[in-house]
Amino acid sequence: MTRVLLLDYSTDRTEGPLTARWLPPDVDVTVWSQIDGGAPPAVVGFTHLLHTGSALSINADPPFLEAAMALVRDAARGGLAQLGICYGHQLLGRAFGGRAAVRRCPTGLQVGWCALDLAPEGRDLLALPSRCRVWQYHFDEVAVVPEGARVLASDRHSAVQVFHDPARRLLGTQFHPEVDPTVGAAIFRAQAAELAAHGRDVEALCRGRPRGLSPARFFARFLDAI
Repeated sequence: MTRVLLLDYSTDRTEGPLTARWLPPDVDVTVWSQIDGGAPPAVVGFTHLLHTGSALSINADPPFLEAAMALVRDAARGGLAQLGICYGHQLLGRAFGGRAAVRRCPTGLQVGWCALDLAPEGRDLLALPSRCRVWQYHFDEVAVVPEGARVLASDRHSAVQVFHDPARRLLGTQFHPEVDPTVGAAIFRAQAAELAAHGRDVEALCRGRPRGLSPARFFARFLDAI
């Protein structure tokens, strides 16, 4: 049986349900939330780990960070496949590359439905077209991928939009594959003050749409191919 440990690093427990809804119905899912405190569960018995996004900054050293990085390394040693999304993507990078592996984006906030170009290897691995439009909302980024990992997608804002480490079975995506247009618009409107402070037009952001990415297919691909 496929057993997924879904680690919800959000500050409001939203990322766990948003992500779990796209997993196949026959998958057994255990959700751990950082809000509850305490250490994450041991990885024994799980086949996959899924690390969510968060409003927290990877550079701010949140209190659960060391335990989460230890869990990432334990899972890699045990051969478990891991997917990191946005904050989770940065967590994978920092777990194996240290503090220098992540940084504040030099070009500032990236937000909206943004075009993403995939390398041929990325297209084959993730079954995606060469150009997608994906949901982004981040201030931080991965600067250096783990040794042996390959960058599968980049854009002008962040050089590491997707990386894959086959030896450690890691996949990191700076974008949010779990967000659909309805959820994305709700988040933009909830963050209207912050977005306006950064000079962004909230209603224009809400009119954006994905292209080339099916969340259900993406997560199924992670479970099958990573």
